[in-house]
Amino acid sequence: MSKYDVFELVTYLRKCPDSFLKPSVFFSKEGIDSIALVCDTYRITGNIFLKRDFNIPADASLKAITDNHWRAIHISAWLLCHSDFRNAPVIEDKLYFFWFEELRNASAYVKFNDWITDDERAEEMVRLLLNCCEIIPNGENYDEAADKLSSINSADRHKVLKESYEAHERIMNIKREMAEKKAREAANTYGRE
Repeated sequence: MSKYDVFELVTYLRKCPDSFLKPSVFFSKEGIDSIALVCDTYRITGNIFLKRDFNIPADASLKAITDNHWRAIHISAWLLCHSDFRNAPVIEDKLYFFWFEELRNASAYVKFNDWITDDERAEEMVRLLLNCCEIIPNGENYDEAADKLSSINSADRHKVLKESYEAHERIMNIKREMAEKKAREAANTYGRE
């Protein structure tokens, strides 16, 4: 198939082995050494197997990463094992932003197993990765790719829902205040008579 085909990448992602779904060693002794997995993924994508220093957060920041976020990183490491991302040193510098910014934001709204069991969430992870790596999916142009990502982005959807809820609450408060004012006016009119 063509390079960076969204359907092919989603299909590959959904075949993620159970071993990638384990918790991080930060949360379980039997878990995955997340830092080693991240470093190995840097090596695979950059094709630099002797490199030792990679762009990872400081120790204090590592402790703030939730289990759900780590598991999403593990799943994305599986995705990055796809042949489209091997020997692609141009994306190495972009992985930090993907893992520790974009995926963190999305993981706040997506349970880790949904990345592989839900078609829309799997497509979201693929599109987030491609977007962060500045790769336009095969058969799409920049605007189409941005529009498709925007339509399935969990963080954006949550923001819209929150704004809608807040607007609804404001409307309900205004209606309640108007009803109270009308009741006071009616009581004042009754009291004068």
